[in-house]
Amino acid sequence: MTDHLHVPAGWFLPIAALLYMFAQALQMGTGAARLAGVRAHRVATGLTLFNLFATFSRLLSLFYMPLIAALADRAVERRSPGEFESAVRVIIFAATIGAAIGGLLLPTAARLLQRGIDSFERRGSVLAAMSRLFVPRTAVSALGEVRTPRLNVWAYSPRNLPKGFLIWNVVVMGFWVTGPLSAYYAGVLLHSSMATAISLSGLITGVATVTLTLIVDPTAALITDQAAAGKRPIEDLKAMLVYLVLTTIVGTLLSQLLLDPAASVIAYVARILTNAATQI
Repeated sequence: MTDHLHVPAGWFLPIAALLYMFAQALQMGTGAARLAGVRAHRVATGLTLFNLFATFSRLLSLFYMPLIAALADRAVERRSPGEFESAVRVIIFAATIGAAIGGLLLPTAARLLQRGIDSFERRGSVLAAMSRLFVPRTAVSALGEVRTPRLNVWAYSPRNLPKGFLIWNVVVMGFWVTGPLSAYYAGVLLHSSMATAISLSGLITGVATVTLTLIVDPTAALITDQAAAGKRPIEDLKAMLVYLVLTTIVGTLLSQLLLDPAASVIAYVARILTNAATQI
């Protein structure tokens, strides 16, 4: 029996980046669920599909976060925080690509989800509705819903949208993406307190959580409900989704700038806690 199992660690970064990209693309699909719910006049059902996309996106973290943790452990072992920082920046860039891909697929996703809502109503089960995708005739028909996205985003005017909530979405995404990754980076910088540093990711993601809960999500929900009730044109909802995608992309770019200061804050707090613990 060998003492060590050889694992090709060189694959960890591209796999983690690819999974992170998919997770971000799926997160963009939540907007398609809102649009599909309004079109089908089934906002509550659209909310269920919204949660489904979000759940699938979070489930991917079960796979990419251990890979990121392994890269952090290797950086500590090699005493090369710069190597880990470069890896984290590649992963953040993958989030930017994922947001762009998810945005481009919004029209297709909205049409497919609208069909999914109809299927769900007929069968009364999300699993039964999803299983229809494995029927060849249904799969071929679904491919017919693929739409080429319009790259002319200026066709959708933001004039009827609250500008503040779009700006806050940049903040949400910047801190949301940075939080867990900066905590691992802080752990690599302060490897003697790595566990403490990783546990402090909430110092950064907490900003995103509070802002999302109090500002971004309620405003997006209000615009969705108003479009469903006919109180504002559906074009406003489409414009909101377009600019949420754009501000998400900007937010992921902002997270590149936030990485170092966020890691420094976490490392500082982790150092204080560790020193206090040793004096007990």
